[in-house]
Amino acid sequence: MYRRFHLQQMFGVFCVLCLLSFIPAQAQEPLEIRLPKLDVKNDPTEDYVRELLQAIVQHSARPYQLIKSPGRMLQARSIYEMTRENGNIDILWTMTTDDREKKLIPIRLPIEKGLLGWRISLITEKNKAAFSTVKRTEDLQQFTAGQGKDWPDVGILKANQLSVLTSNAYDPLFAMLAAGRFDYFPRSVFEIWGDVKHHSEHKFIVEESFILHYQTACYFFVTPRRPQLAEDLRLGFEKIIANGIFEHLFQKYHKASIERAKFKQRVVINLKNPLLNPASMALNRTELWFHP
Repeated sequence: MYRRFHLQQMFGVFCVLCLLSFIPAQAQEPLEIRLPKLDVKNDPTEDYVRELLQAIVQHSARPYQLIKSPGRMLQARSIYEMTRENGNIDILWTMTTDDREKKLIPIRLPIEKGLLGWRISLITEKNKAAFSTVKRTEDLQQFTAGQGKDWPDVGILKANQLSVLTSNAYDPLFAMLAAGRFDYFPRSVFEIWGDVKHHSEHKFIVEESFILHYQTACYFFVTPRRPQLAEDLRLGFEKIIANGIFEHLFQKYHKASIERAKFKQRVVINLKNPLLNPASMALNRTELWFHP
């Protein structure tokens, strides 16, 4: 009797385990992904990144839940938290560099198709005529650009013998430009129109004659603490590239800005990027990159 009862118990446990193995991933308890809230008010990429990341997560082999940090933090602070053993950030989206790829796990799929490396300039009306004659890098050497202190762009501009003034925080840069502390604020194509709108009190204008270009990309970076998360997100990203969702989202959020930039009417000034080895980039996959 005891032996028969014991066998029945074992059979029952076996059945339960079999049933659990067939429960879909969506029914499992989601794993948290802790995101930073970056030190940028009116971030033009926030809605795009959130929708893109949600699509990637939905196509992942495991269920995940996105959790935002309670307060804003600089890029440098986010990277520090991701490298700490008990850090409170799991993922960051930012411009890639060789150094960042050594510290963190890069998902080498450009979330903005390299559009981050196409820069037009925010200027004041009084400088419009002076910038209209800019045709090459040497012409820009008489001017000073403004950038955030922890942005890789600082190193890129300086490597091309261009003068740069930096700020520890993002928002003060606009007051500094208005006050004439520097002459131009190079911004990506998808950022600059929002800058004009959200800082209308300064009456900035978008420079119309030239565009800076350097080879770079904005990647998702994952903390080294969570290699499985990095792989899940990479595979999810590849799925939405294959099924067309990525292209749909890119066009949804960036098409209008690309058209407003009028690439064909601008002189392209190519800058070298010493912070990144192009061999690490998937440049052979043309569907991943923007070409004007």
